[in-house]
Order: sequence, then structure tokens, then C-alpha cells
Amino acid sequence: MSAPSRRQVESTRSIVEWYFETHHGHPGDVGMVGTFCEPRAVGHFAVERAAVERGESAALFRLFVTVAMFQRLRDALVMNILRSISARDATELTSVDALLALSSTSTCRLPTSNNDLIQTCDLTKNEKKQGACSVAPQVPCHLKRHTELLRRYGHFGKVPTSAALVIGEDGGDMETLRARVFSSEADPLARAQGLQESLSRVWRVSEKISSMYLSLVSAPCMGLAEAPWGKGLDWTWFVVVDRNVDLFLESIGYSGAGTYAARREFIRNIAERIDLHAMNRSLPSYHPRLVQQAMFLFMSASNRRAATDDCSLEGAKACGSCPRMRRERCPLAA
Repeated sequence: MSAPSRRQVESTRSIVEWYFETHHGHPGDVGMVGTFCEPRAVGHFAVERAAVERGESAALFRLFVTVAMFQRLRDALVMNILRSISARDATELTSVDALLALSSTSTCRLPTSNNDLIQTCDLTKNEKKQGACSVAPQVPCHLKRHTELLRRYGHFGKVPTSAALVIGEDGGDMETLRARVFSSEADPLARAQGLQESLSRVWRVSEKISSMYLSLVSAPCMGLAEAPWGKGLDWTWFVVVDRNVDLFLESIGYSGAGTYAARREFIRNIAERIDLHAMNRSLPSYHPRLVQQAMFLFMSASNRRAATDDCSLEGAKACGSCPRMRRERCPLAA
């Protein structure tokens, strides 16, 4: 892959400077740890920040399931859905023990194996938006109830149970999964890739979702005093490439391959040329996930409109003082 051009680097640097001036560490910094600790954002799915910092497996699993909800819809819509779910249901959807208990007592055999859940279960919704399937249509399965609660496409109700089954098959908790990967791999990068592969066994968990989660629990400066999984693995591997990041890459003339790997590597290469420590002394010099976060948030018009401190609230006044290379690709430019 060719190296990023000087103009591509400078255009990205301008966006990163904007991000640290206006959004980093603020409530509107969607996708950072704070989003998932705030009941005003995710309702009863909110996780205790201190429990995540301590590496408590129950908190880490709750965070994982909640992160997995943020796909295929605008963030604001996902948060509306999560806030609509009761405390009892939210606890059930984010507890390994509760989900495994439901699976083991189900009158349908499929929810007891992640492989069967993925390969054979045909969970969907009928015309009344009720959970349905053809394998056991008369069984009042918890998966059918979950897909109704989560108000997404029909098979999305598999996600929490699939996550619990993967963790259960890997020893029963998040820390056991981490320890297994760490013991089998000595290289920090191989560990990062191993964790990503393990979590991507979960239904509907892609490289994007696994990278989002793993960056929160391993990378510094994501909203935790100390990331519980930060030692011993290469957290710079975790970059979240979504539609907004793609829009930014398009705006700076990215012409590389469309694969996730190629786009991740391009972002990491740009991040090598942007010294974050020079912008903020509390940051490491190289942090691809934060550079990517700046790309994401800058191009996310819906998240910026919902923020209380975005520069767009000042209208033409703010745009008039904005550097041209930033203003010309801003989705909210006046």
C-alpha cells in the first residue's frame, strides 16, 4: 500500500485538532467509554465505570453486549431502543449466567450451542413484528422475545445469547477468555488478533464491533483511568471502520482496497504521522483509535447535531474561522 500523501495527513491532522478542541472527553464523544456508563445514553444497559476498570467479568460482558447493539442504525436510534428496555430485561440481556440459564432450560435444543444457533436457528420476525422461526414455531423461545425487545431485524435477537455461549464455551467469563488468548500467544499483536477472532465468533459481531469493544478495554485515554486489558497486547490494532470513517477517507481521496484490513492499515499509517502528544500532553504520540474517532465524529452529522458543544451550533461564525481543508469536507458547514 502506498503511504498517505502529505495532503491526506494534513487534512486528517486538522480534523484531529478539531476533535480535541471540541469533543474529546465531552458527553457528545459517542463511542467512547463514557457513552456506555451513562444511563442518559443507554438506559439500564449502563455499566459501572469502576467495575470495568477493575476488569470485572460481569461488567466487561455487559459492556460487550451493549457495544454490539451499535450497528446498522444511527447511534441516536440505538440509544432510544436501549433506553426503552426495562431494568429487568436489560439485566437478562447482558448477563452470561442469565442467558446460559435460559439456553439450558429452553424447550428448543438450538440455543444450547453457538454453532447450532448460527447455522440452524432461523430466527426472524413475522408480519406482526413478533419473533418467529420455522424450526420450532410453537416454542415460546427467549430468542423470539429478545428480538422483539431489541426492535431490529429479526435475527438480531441471537446476539446476546450467542455472546454468552461463546464466553461459556471459552471458560465462562471474559477474564478466562482473555487469559486463554494471552497464554496461547506471546506476541502482543497476535494477542490482539486472537481476541478479535474469539469475539468475532459471536453472531453479528464483525471486525468493526470487536475492534470497538476491545479498544475500550485495552487502549489508553478512552475514558478509563486504566484499561483492564491494556498490558501485554498491541491495542493499536483496534481501529473502528464504519460508514462515517469511510466518508472521511473518501473525502481525502483514499484509493486503496476496500477491505477492512486495507482501510485499517491506511488509518494506522496516517496516525503514525500525527503526534497526539504534541496536541495533548496526556496522550501517547501514536493512537490510531483516537485518530479514527476524530474521523468518525467529524463526519457523523447526527451525533454532532445531538451534541451540546459542537461548533455547528455557532453557525456561520464558526465556519468562517475554520481552516479551508476542514470546512470543505464538513457535513454541517453553514
